[in-house]
Amino acid sequence: MLRRVRLGISPSRPHALGFLWVVVAFATSATAAGAQTVTPLKTPQAADIARGPLTIRDTVLTRPALQHLQKAGSSWGGPYTTPTGETVTVYASDAYPQDPALGQRWANFLDGLVHGSELSPLTVYLAPLAEVQSICGQQAIGCYSPRDNTLVGPGDDPATDTSAEAVITHEYGHHVANHRSDAPWAAIDYGTKRWATYEQVCTKTAAGQLYPGAETEPHYMLNPGEAFAETYRVLNERNAGLTEAPWDVVSQTLYPDNTALSLLDQDVVSPWTSNTTQTRSASFRKKGAATRSFTFSTPLDGTLKVSLTHARGLRTTLAVVERGTRVGASSTVCGTRSVRATVTRKSGSGSFKLSVSTP
Repeated sequence: MLRRVRLGISPSRPHALGFLWVVVAFATSATAAGAQTVTPLKTPQAADIARGPLTIRDTVLTRPALQHLQKAGSSWGGPYTTPTGETVTVYASDAYPQDPALGQRWANFLDGLVHGSELSPLTVYLAPLAEVQSICGQQAIGCYSPRDNTLVGPGDDPATDTSAEAVITHEYGHHVANHRSDAPWAAIDYGTKRWATYEQVCTKTAAGQLYPGAETEPHYMLNPGEAFAETYRVLNERNAGLTEAPWDVVSQTLYPDNTALSLLDQDVVSPWTSNTTQTRSASFRKKGAATRSFTFSTPLDGTLKVSLTHARGLRTTLAVVERGTRVGASSTVCGTRSVRATVTRKSGSGSFKLSVSTP
């Protein structure tokens, strides 16, 4: 059952930007004529991934729309096994003629995108544009539920210059983010760990330059979660050797360079999962230096935790400094690539150990 969805695409409102909780799709300024005529479920072709400018608009998914997906006999399809051994669940609306071969080709298309283990929990529901809008909301071209791993999108091109594959690829980018950690932030809003760090999402958000979760113009174009999905689309286009679709959904300042694409690829295939711990050990003599300082690298944004243990006869204080500012033993790394921890002897002597947990 879909809940808290972000939705997208208004064929009638170019540049109408925004989303709610789950994400989105692509659209263009084409007419809604495609919503009036049901065409056969499309065979995905790699060359169709990207066409035309994309615009986005949000809406709300209603309870009757949720029940539509659960209605018995309203769709055909199910689990498909791809040539690589992946299992992908694809359902198509009964508005389309039943053809398991086409369901299989869509499963193969999804398997061909850069992905990890998040592919198998996904359920895809394909429908004509009019039905997509009845499920996702008026003027929406697709939607995705992070709670239920359910993606709804068009099974045929929603407009003459917008392919169904473009919608599904972008939406799948949000599915990827939903299955990655960017603790303490939600990756679906901030993007994945390495990519978000490189794009300075934390720093720029704090400075009011980016707006994670923004639903309305003009902040939608500075939404890093949306930029992540667009970068994911570009990554797959380049991998397929395709001409890129116009970068119109988010600000040009968020357009990816090669490093951003590489880091996003790493986040997909080898995701960050948890902090690592660095340790330093030293000792104080009764006579000698009263302080010991250590520098620790912080290559990624996230949560920093510093702890100190020492011999029973030793009394110390601990100071952690980032960019010249003292912070607590537990703090958020936001654009800082190193921290300095200083241990000061107050009395006694003996050994001590610093443990620093970094993203």
